[in-house]
Amino acid sequence: MTNRGIWPENWGLLYAAFAFSQAIGLITYWTLPILAGSLMTGLQLTTTEVGLLGTVEFAGLFFSSLTLALYIDRSHRKRIALLSAAAVIGLNVICALVDMDFTTLVAMRLAAGLAAGLALAIGNATIANANDIERFSGHMTIMLVAFMVIIMPIFSRISESFGYQGVFLALAGTVAIGTVSVLFLPDQPHKELAEAPAELDAGAKKNLLSVAGLMLLAVALLFGARDTLPWLVAEQLGTDAGMTLPELGNLFSLMYGVSILGPTLLLFVSRWLEARTLLALSMALTGFFCWLFTVSDGNQLQFSAGLVIWATIYFMAFALLNAVAAMVDRSGRLVSAVGSSFIAGVAIAPFVGGYLVDRGGYSMIGIAEIVLTVLIVLCVLVGLRGLQLRPS
Repeated sequence: MTNRGIWPENWGLLYAAFAFSQAIGLITYWTLPILAGSLMTGLQLTTTEVGLLGTVEFAGLFFSSLTLALYIDRSHRKRIALLSAAAVIGLNVICALVDMDFTTLVAMRLAAGLAAGLALAIGNATIANANDIERFSGHMTIMLVAFMVIIMPIFSRISESFGYQGVFLALAGTVAIGTVSVLFLPDQPHKELAEAPAELDAGAKKNLLSVAGLMLLAVALLFGARDTLPWLVAEQLGTDAGMTLPELGNLFSLMYGVSILGPTLLLFVSRWLEARTLLALSMALTGFFCWLFTVSDGNQLQFSAGLVIWATIYFMAFALLNAVAAMVDRSGRLVSAVGSSFIAGVAIAPFVGGYLVDRGGYSMIGIAEIVLTVLIVLCVLVGLRGLQLRPS
């Protein structure tokens, strides 16, 4: 019988999983609008060029996290985690302090992505060490949004005062703080949990190549791509709506503050709603509000409301996707691979999104979001037919 109380079952494990997967592995993704805006302003880069930078960095994240995910059940996680964090810190400091041409900057961001991907794989795999995965994923996502409430206004003000150099240094400092959590990071999967049978119906297999596994990987890929398309240009959308950088920073902080309701709600609704229905519904609603703020066309109310509601449902879907993957494979391989697949989508999106904006404006991104939402929902409904995810 799992613990269904309000508080986390293991604070140290929660801190380590959150820090390495989100505050180190995905910190560039969560702060992407501010970094992208500061690079466009400070280096006079086009949307396509900034998109290429993001695509290259996230491609590095994908490659290294997926490679490590294949061996995550037997690798020495603490040692790799420390090396990856040190590399991310060093590369961000170099990007901040050394003047370089665009080609060199691309190479540096690729290296930063490769280093961060190792942390991402380790942090995601740690989710499978929890006894009650649904609640652990919910708590981890609550920690993420609380963290972003604090740092987004700080990053916005740093960007306004110190430009992209300040943002890179802020990234390095954030990663350094997260690295402390290595003290609580388990070196291996939880043996008893890893050997226990997954809660699957007959016909569903416990491996990456099962129908459930492949469809979850596809959902993560499409989810990462769809929701990164507008996230790349969120700062520009807000500027077009007449908002200043500090106002956008405050809006982002409010967005994360309200979005804590998403994973909090998951802690309760997962008791009653079947996983396939809940995940499909959250993915569909996320897609709608994602589209709504993308096509706001200078309407500040539509942009602000769409952004806040999108983020709230987004974090419920994000937590639930990780929970489903971790339950299918308790060794942590699938949830780690899902994180890699998510990053593959994230890697594709910046360049594609930048190209779409330069060629057809934000409405082109809106059309792409609708198509991807339909595909995501279909993958969820097909992939989770044989999977049971209910509270014990």
